Amino acid sequence: MGLSWIDTSVVVLYVVAMLGVGVFVFKRSPGFEEYLVAGRSMTTPVLICTLASTYYGLDVLFGTSEIAFNDGVVAFFGYSELMIGFYVFAAYALSKPLREANFTSLPEILERSYGQTAGLLGAFSSIMYSVPALSLFALGRITEVMFGIDARVGALLLGSVALVYTLLGGLMAVAITDTLQFVVMCLTLVVAIPILMGEFGGFEAVAANVPATHFEIFGGIPIWLMLAYAATGISILIDPGFYQRIFAARSYKQARNAMLIALVVWGAYDWLVTAGGMLARTAVELSVLPAGLHSNDALLTAVIYALPVGLIGLFLAGVLATSMSTIDSYSLVAGANISYDVYRPLYKPNATDAELVRVTKIGIVISWVMGYLLAFMFDRIIALWVFNASLITSTVLIPIFAALFWQGRKTPAAGVCSFLFGLLSVFVYYFGIAELGVYDDVWGTYIWNFTFRGETYSLWQEYSLFFSLPISALGFLIGNLFGTPYEPKVLSGSDEGGPGAVRT
Repeated sequence: MGLSWIDTSVVVLYVVAMLGVGVFVFKRSPGFEEYLVAGRSMTTPVLICTLASTYYGLDVLFGTSEIAFNDGVVAFFGYSELMIGFYVFAAYALSKPLREANFTSLPEILERSYGQTAGLLGAFSSIMYSVPALSLFALGRITEVMFGIDARVGALLLGSVALVYTLLGGLMAVAITDTLQFVVMCLTLVVAIPILMGEFGGFEAVAANVPATHFEIFGGIPIWLMLAYAATGISILIDPGFYQRIFAARSYKQARNAMLIALVVWGAYDWLVTAGGMLARTAVELSVLPAGLHSNDALLTAVIYALPVGLIGLFLAGVLATSMSTIDSYSLVAGANISYDVYRPLYKPNATDAELVRVTKIGIVISWVMGYLLAFMFDRIIALWVFNASLITSTVLIPIFAALFWQGRKTPAAGVCSFLFGLLSVFVYYFGIAELGVYDDVWGTYIWNFTFRGETYSLWQEYSLFFSLPISALGFLIGNLFGTPYEPKVLSGSDEGGPGAVRT
């Protein structure tokens, strides 16, 4: 699908602008705390932009539209809105304890409460969750649909742009670029969806051409699968990038207010993406778009078909914005986990700012490469999201919430056992279902059907969290029976957090 020189120029201008921001911030030579948490100086307006842009990347643009294309309004009512409910809880329950404790990273919460081993295990979970596989997967789809370039090559080329400006400027570069990306992202859908409505016949055409189940709250999705999708929203409560924004806020009130205001943007974005997915399905049913169109590519293909020259370039810039805002944020988080939560406690507790920044940059590259390698192991973006969310929720949710809200007995073994029980259960379940079950091309997942006492049951890979989270809680209870409560002590620095506050 060829682009006009006008559209190509818009995309190139956007890419150059993102790199320019990285170079500008790089000249300031930030220290570690400024590099990682922007000197804890972010105000509400900046936080709104970086939150809205980061957490609504291509996983939402493609993942939610994929569900809407296949199943209808359930993408909004049964999936997206439940996740927004978790954000409301996080705004009120998490912003104050996280910001006032002056944490620097998610694993540090575990390190302070359960000791170094739990902190290192938490770093592993945070790194695995933060590697930018989802966005690199989606970038590959963009280049394949738009330019006919192999998805792996496209993800390598475009993903490298986000990598470069993140390496140069850290969180401040991420925040500035996210603000620009936020504007482009919103303009994209506000302009594109009404044009799609006019092109394909509006609500009347949608109602007449998509399956009737597309207007049911749960659509054609099995109820247990819908609950499994909704359960992944729990991961928001321990999302490392989400925590990083709270740590970077000037005060917990600014973080809380930014989250609540961002909810309005997220809700509107969800609805627009859901409408776009259903309009794309309408176009397929009307034979305007090819019948074999992959649900991952549906919204992108439909918008490109409908938009005029010039607006296509704006749309592509917006799509790139949603992707890069997620790649940069999570690569930075994973890189910091490698430096602050692994290198510092294991190799150099008194590492200087310059050393931590240098190792963080190495970690950013490592996380980006890991994300690239993982990105193409799944056929559907929603399947990749469910696996990532299940992994981090099953390993760190229980010990972190116990650390933040429970004043009772907590031992190092509790944090370690909760992590290990959860991790093992996720992998055993996923690989067990893959071995025992059959791959379903329609749903893009493995399903194991078995009979027990004359009744037939189905276990999907997506059901992992139903088993692994209770097992993680069991591990915490068992581990808490052994040893003595952990009492951290400050070896150097102060209680203000940051590199100087080294705890063992």
